[in-house]
Amino acid sequence: MNQEPVPIERLNFFLEKLELDDRAQERLAPWRQIFLEHSEEFGREFCGYFLGIARTKQIIEQGEYLPNLEKVLGSWFHALFKEEFSAGFLNYLWNSGVRHVRLNLDQRFVNLGYAMARQFCHRLVSQEIPVEEQEAVIEVVDRMLDFCVLVATDSFITTTFRCDRRMIEGIAHQVRNPITIIGGSIRRLQKKTEPGSPAYIAYEMVLKENERLERMMGDISMYTGLFQEEPLAKVCDLGEFLALAHRWVVQRGLMEDMAWQPELAPGYDKVYCDPQDLEAMLCYLLENAAEAADQQDPLLEVATGPDPDGHRVKLTIRNNGNTPEPMHMDDILSPFHSSKPMGTGLGLPIVFLAARRNLGRLSLDPRPGGGAVCRLSLPAPPVE
Repeated sequence: MNQEPVPIERLNFFLEKLELDDRAQERLAPWRQIFLEHSEEFGREFCGYFLGIARTKQIIEQGEYLPNLEKVLGSWFHALFKEEFSAGFLNYLWNSGVRHVRLNLDQRFVNLGYAMARQFCHRLVSQEIPVEEQEAVIEVVDRMLDFCVLVATDSFITTTFRCDRRMIEGIAHQVRNPITIIGGSIRRLQKKTEPGSPAYIAYEMVLKENERLERMMGDISMYTGLFQEEPLAKVCDLGEFLALAHRWVVQRGLMEDMAWQPELAPGYDKVYCDPQDLEAMLCYLLENAAEAADQQDPLLEVATGPDPDGHRVKLTIRNNGNTPEPMHMDDILSPFHSSKPMGTGLGLPIVFLAARRNLGRLSLDPRPGGGAVCRLSLPAPPVE
């Protein structure tokens, strides 16, 4: 398992927000030795506690973990009260989350372990620190353990997502190569048959499904890519990005015969979000609206305006055609749900995920008279 780099900047952000600064360390300084002297006791008590739980007992007793576990846990406790969250200790905390993934340890048991550590520390404070100092010390210790929970959880989630993402990317890569070979072989076979013959039509059906699989692989890569990095928000001109999305959809054989005249209200023509995410959202929204429109008399309207919360810009896309059933609205935003024969079922889920990670919202409602109304709300540019 390749390891994610330790996000020191994010960990320092956690420290700052929990106010684990020099003043907090100074309040704890006179009493550090008390905690350090109980490191071995903590290791024994922690180990005994989790040997009493069937699932964690099974993990602890695997291979080499049990003989050294008391020492390892005691060393962790000792470092917690000695290192003052040095860079080395931050690396240690982060990597503990990685180890939890490798051990297949449920994060709920990890959080239970920190709860047990909190109880141990509170007992020490009540037994060995003067009553008038206990509240101040407990406050600092609680913040330290809260920080440990944050780091371990962040590490666990990041590592787990990375494993899932690499698995999906690996599957997509392995599937993409056979799809390409199949498509090329079918095209060669089709050239040897008469147009309109049963064999030619059968090959045509296979090619269409092959193309759908190719698109699905691309959409899967887009979907998983949204988990890889934090969005980099910038001021984006909606007119420019709508024009880009329109060209992309036309190149896919849609909207060629549709009137295209977006109505961008003054003051509501810019948003604050990641440019790549915005491009993906608009491309998929226009494509979905164009595909679902009445093919005999297609209608697609795009307009912007204020969002009710006052800090967002609302983009509204209306089309005609079949009206989605209210009971199916949630399904439409679920991955791989598609009512179109050649759909991948990932377009709107990509838009939904991209909107959410850019602090936006996506909604879909029936349009009076037939069709649907899609509303995408995104943050307005910050006021300078």
